[in-house]
Parts: sequence; C-alpha cells; structure tokens
Amino acid sequence: MADQRLTHGVSVAAVRRFLGDLKREFPDTYTEMTTEDACKQLVVPRTRQDNCAYVEQLRKQSPEHVNKATVFVSHAWRYKIADVLNVLLEFAQQQARKDDGQPVFFWFDLFMNNQNANVTANLPQEWWSTTFKQSIANIGHVLLVLMPWRDPVPLTRAWCLWEIFCGISNEGTEVTIQLPNSEEQALENAIRSSYKAVTDTLVRVQAQRADAFNPHDKHMIFTAIESWAGGFSAVNQAVKDQLRAWCLQKAVAAVEAMRARGEDSTDAFAGLCLNVGAVLSDFGEHDRAIAYFETALPIYLRTEGEKGEGVAALYNNLGLAYDNKGKYDKAIEFYEKALAITVEALGEKHPSTATSYNNLGNAYADKGEYDRAIAYVEKALAITVETVGEKHPSTASTYGNLGNAYDSKGDHDKAVHFYEKALAIKVETLGEKHPSTAQTYNNLGIAYDHKGDLDKAVEFYEQGLAIKVETLGEKHPSTASTYNNLGLAFKNKGHYDKAVEFYEQARAVYVEALGEKHPYTAMTLANIGLLHDKRGEKEQACAYTQQALDAFTTTLGPDHPNTRKAKGYLLRICGNDERDDGGARTAARGEDDDEQQQGGSEQVQAVAGQQDAADEDELQERSPQQPLAGWLQKRGQWNIAFRTRWCTLGDDHLTYSKGPSLAERGRIPLSSVLSAELAHGGEELHVAVPGRTFVFRLDARSDTSLADWCTAINSRINVTT
Repeated sequence: MADQRLTHGVSVAAVRRFLGDLKREFPDTYTEMTTEDACKQLVVPRTRQDNCAYVEQLRKQSPEHVNKATVFVSHAWRYKIADVLNVLLEFAQQQARKDDGQPVFFWFDLFMNNQNANVTANLPQEWWSTTFKQSIANIGHVLLVLMPWRDPVPLTRAWCLWEIFCGISNEGTEVTIQLPNSEEQALENAIRSSYKAVTDTLVRVQAQRADAFNPHDKHMIFTAIESWAGGFSAVNQAVKDQLRAWCLQKAVAAVEAMRARGEDSTDAFAGLCLNVGAVLSDFGEHDRAIAYFETALPIYLRTEGEKGEGVAALYNNLGLAYDNKGKYDKAIEFYEKALAITVEALGEKHPSTATSYNNLGNAYADKGEYDRAIAYVEKALAITVETVGEKHPSTASTYGNLGNAYDSKGDHDKAVHFYEKALAIKVETLGEKHPSTAQTYNNLGIAYDHKGDLDKAVEFYEQGLAIKVETLGEKHPSTASTYNNLGLAFKNKGHYDKAVEFYEQARAVYVEALGEKHPYTAMTLANIGLLHDKRGEKEQACAYTQQALDAFTTTLGPDHPNTRKAKGYLLRICGNDERDDGGARTAARGEDDDEQQQGGSEQVQAVAGQQDAADEDELQERSPQQPLAGWLQKRGQWNIAFRTRWCTLGDDHLTYSKGPSLAERGRIPLSSVLSAELAHGGEELHVAVPGRTFVFRLDARSDTSLADWCTAINSRINVTT
C-alpha cells in the first residue's frame, strides 16, 4: 500500500490556505474546532461528491502544492485544528532558516487520506509493521505536535505512539517535538519552578493503555507492537527516552535564552541552573550537572554571601554529583562546606544538619572508611532523635544508614540490629504496605545474604517485593532492585535458572524506567554476565559484561570504581585483551566476584534552593487516623511561581514547610477557609480564605491526588464549622 497517500505531502502555502478557508467559513468558531470538526465540517463536504482525499482536489487545482513528503505529522485529532496548523507553519519557518529555504511538504492525514472511507479497514496486518514503518523511513522526518504540555494527548493515543516509535526506531529518521508558541513560555516558566515535575509529566508513557477512535486500528497497532522485538516495553522506553531528551534540550535552551537576554547574573538564572543541574545529575550526566552548578555558584555567592541557603544547596548538590562520579574526596569537600553553612545558619541541633552528616557518612562509606562513616551517621542519629523524636521516618532512615555502614564493614549482625530498629519505626509510622518499609525488608535480605543465611534472605526479599509490587507496581526501579537481589540470592543457592529469571526481570524494568545506560541497568548486566560465567557460558558472559562496562563508562566515566570493577570482570572472563586507559592491565579478581546488590541509603539532593528535601522513597502513607501529609506545589502570594512544599493537614490547620521535619513556612487555619475546590480540570486545588486564594498543584512525589486533599479539607471544614 505504498501509494501516494504515504509518500506525497502538501506545501506550506496549502496549509496556510486551508487555515484561511477555516477562518472565512467559520469566523466565530474556527479557533475552537478540533481536527475532527474540521474533517466533518470542511473536508468531507468538499470531497464527498468525488469520494477522494483532499489532496486529490488540491492536485487538480494547484499541482505545485503537492510533492514528495518531507515531514510526517503526528498529532491527536482532539487538538484544535488552528493550533495544529499554526505549529506546522511555525515549524516550516524554522526549517526555512535552518535548511537554506528547502521547501517543506507535510504528510498530514486529514489531507492525505480519503475521509469519506475507512482507509485502514482492509489493510493486512503486515502493512502496519512493514509498509507503514517503511513509508515513514522514506519521508525521513516525523513532527510530533505536542500539547498541552501538562497533559500531552498524543501520549495516550495508540496511533501517535506507534508513529513516534516508527520514527525513532528507523535509523536516519529525524523526530522533532514541537509545542505551539503560546505554550513555549509556559513550559519555560514550569522548568524554572519545578523541572523534575515537567519531566515526570512528559514521560508517563504506557503504550498498552493507549486508545484509538477506531477499535480495529487499536487492535492492529497493538498486534504490530507485540510482534516487535521488546513489545510494549520497547515502545514505552523509546518514546520516554525521546521525551526525556527533548525535556533536557528545552531546559538547556531556557538557560541559553536567559543568557541571550542578558539575565545570566540574576537569582532566577542561578535557580534555573541549579534545577537543570539537578536533573542532569539524575540522568547520570554528572559532568554537565557540575558545570551548571558551577555556573550558579558565583551568582549565589554574590547575592547571598558565603553563608546563603542557595550556596549550601549548591555545595550539597556538587557533593552528590562528585559522589556519584566516584570522586569521594571531592564529594566530602563539598559536603563539609554545606555542613559548615548549615550549622552556622541553623545550628547543630537541626534536621538539616543531620541531613548533611548523613550525606557525609554515606560518602565515607562509599569510600570504604566505615568507622568514619559510622561516626557521622551516629551524629546524624543523635540530632534526628533529639529534633524529631525516636518514632519518626527520618530516624528510621538514619538507623537504616547505620545498618548499611555496618553491613559494608562486615558486621552483619549489627547491621541486622539497626535494620530491625528501622523496620519497627517504619511499620509504626508509615505502615507495613509502604515503599520505604519494603526497602528495609530488602536491606535485611542483603544483610542475611551476607551472613550466608540465604533462605532468610529470600524470605525478606520476597516480603519487600510483595509490598513494592502492590505500592509501586512491577515496572518501578525500586521493584527492580529487589528482583536483582533475589537473582543474586538464588545464584548463591545454586539455582541458576531462577537467578537468570530474576536478573532479566530487573534488567527489563531498569531499561524501561531508566534507560539502557543507567548505572542500575549496568549493575544488573554485570550480574547476568557473572552468572553466565559461573555456568561456563563464556560467550554470553563476555557479551553481558561488555554491555555493563559500556554503560558504566558512559554514565560514570572510566575512573569510577564500578567501571574499573567491570573492566576487571571482563579481563578475567574474556582474556587479557582488555586494558585500562593507561595501557596497564586491570587486576583480575578471584572466582568469588562480588555481584552487586542494591540497597537503600538516604542521600538528599537540594533542588531549587531547597537544601533539605525528603528522600524520594519516603512517600507518606495515609490512614484516617493520621494527618494527611505530602508534597504539593504551592503558588507564591506575589508571583505565579510554584514552589515545592511539604504540606500537612491536621485537625485545625493546613501547614506547609520546605520539608517534613522543617520549620513551618506558613499555616492556613481551617476555621478561616471559605471553600476548597478543584479547578482547571482538576489540575489545581484552590483554598479560599478572606482576601486570598491559596493555589496548589500536585508534585511529582505526591502519592495522593488533589481530589484526596480537597475531600480531606472539606471534611475538616465541616467538622470545625
């Protein structure tokens, strides 16, 4: 079916003329018409008599406006047609500047398909995965019209996801994501205030849940996806990776735009650099993250002075970035600077000071100086108990860090002791069915694994896994960490087939959630390689270990301990051809290679000037007897910027602060609340008091909906009034 409908396109002038026709024929409504409306009210009436596609009439009237397609347009029919056409015109202007005026011809389904007939009804199944995909490859460029950015419709439509995937998976096919100009500034503002929330919004892709207007199309697309190598997971991962890269490009562009406007010495510019650096660090691009942090640092030093909150946040984030690079001495240097500022600004007995001690302890543990690590974590524990109490999740987390340090030191009994203390507090304060509780079960499993009690280890891993699957789902990185550890336990028990099964489950989740080159993916690849080596399967062992080494090198650099360890594995397994950067041979390890387990420590990253934030695994569990608490985005009183705040709804007040154990930034007496209601399609919660309306949005770390908050506030208003 590789006919002109899949190979030809319409000119920019034809798009502009069609938009003009809409304005003339529907002057009062064209701005609100969807693509479907335009089809029914303009295209079908014009083409019904000839029973043809719109492009056929255009070819007869103005053949110069039809030529070989250069851009395939992927869009949702629920969009407003004027917005879509304006995006095409804006894209064409950009291409004209970039490509020396080369003409653009759009393959746009509204024009190219006969809208008087169901053109896909009788297509054979192979058309979807062969002819259609090859047609996109022949065109060579896919333009994804993405809007609204807060809830992009194409990510929920089967056709759009398949079109994007066909573009991404064709080598040499360019994929461009474009917003309307009207949304560009809104996205830039959102990146400044909560960049991570933007990326989280845009990568919630689940092809298996996508829908289509035509059930037959949906079935055929799903069948094509399932027949593809990797199936839905491959499609999800490819689209997520493309969107992450685009988000990152937009963030970097926002920085450059501020620089071009001469705003590169402002606090806002420094805050944006801090946000972008934090996300780059999350993506494993630590060198680029450090560059952005270092760009922001002199601005904060000038505007806040040596003892400013933003300066402390940057030192903390620089410490995390160097820690992740394996540069532990450099990390410790920055952690100590952050600690000095925190102690002077907030005092020794403050939860933020405890956070700095925890980060120092984790860095020394990574460095192998376990006694020093334990000393710092014990300081953190003493402060945490004094400031927030024994029965608090932060105290439990610090006990967990002590357990990690003792386990790494080889004192597994002491590790079990502290993990059990952490578990008891988490069960009491967060509940049994909570991701953080599950992580402690996972860490107990690691300790018993190290003790050689493999049956007990498997028991704890399985307890943790059941909770993670229930609370986070099977496709979450934390769930994958337990799959990985179960694989190691079964490998140690000699159950190699079972071990491979769990390792492969972990790898599949990591690839889908984090990408092919993430350190966690690399860690699991290394474990699979070592297992194949145990079984005498040298070729497979070498292949997996090489993949692990490539991934570690890409994300952590050649000098990171994990990279060097992977080099050692590859040398021992595959022979003496592998050399380090200086040409010296990497020392081979003995037969008892230490496969890598994945536990949980409490490193805290400072984002957007906020030095102390809760660990991302610490999602507050809800019960009717407990106050409602969690992360929300709160709009400032004097500007439109949203800031992340830890909100707590008690019996009498709604309070908000910068973190769960930090001083209140403000409180709303429930007795003064006039109303609490959802707005903007449920995207905002408006809490009205005399003279002001507080506006909240959901944060990426929220584990409750705005509807839950609205219901809870209204129930308390009814009680208090």
